[in-house]
Amino acid sequence: MPSAKSFLAQDLSNFFEAAWFDLPAEAGKILLGAGSENELRQAGWKAYDAWVNLANGLTNALYSDPLVAESTSRVMEAALRLRQISGLMAAAFFGNLWPLIGLPTHNEMVALREELLSLREELAAYAARLSATELPDAETGHAGTATSSAFQSNGYRPTQRTADSIRNGKPNVADQ
Repeated sequence: MPSAKSFLAQDLSNFFEAAWFDLPAEAGKILLGAGSENELRQAGWKAYDAWVNLANGLTNALYSDPLVAESTSRVMEAALRLRQISGLMAAAFFGNLWPLIGLPTHNEMVALREELLSLREELAAYAARLSATELPDAETGHAGTATSSAFQSNGYRPTQRTADSIRNGKPNVADQ
């Protein structure tokens, strides 16, 4: 263990030398116009490397102590158990509360979304089968090409333009 203490003492002296002497000296040279930015950058990196080495050495020395290692492992194990218990309690509480107040569950929402998607596909297939004479074109007023623009989708809600709204030039309520 004496070598570890001398190693930490060496890291500590390297850090103080770089942070308290080298870095301010290079900054002072820059202010006086005698130094270069490259030398200041090198002094900064030297201080950074010394700090990282010191922090790494202190962390290694701290966790090599059996008392700290044992207490840290117990705290981590307790935190993981508490997280598991709180997750189970939340699932039990909300599992019974959700149906009680009438809110849909995740599985019900997934089933509803799948049903809506299948209805949207059926509606698109129906729109594709419509004859060209049933819906007039919105721009010309003549029958022919309106089947592709009759059903439009804007994300989650499809908007349907009826033949009357196309003929009269009225906008769809969902578009407003």
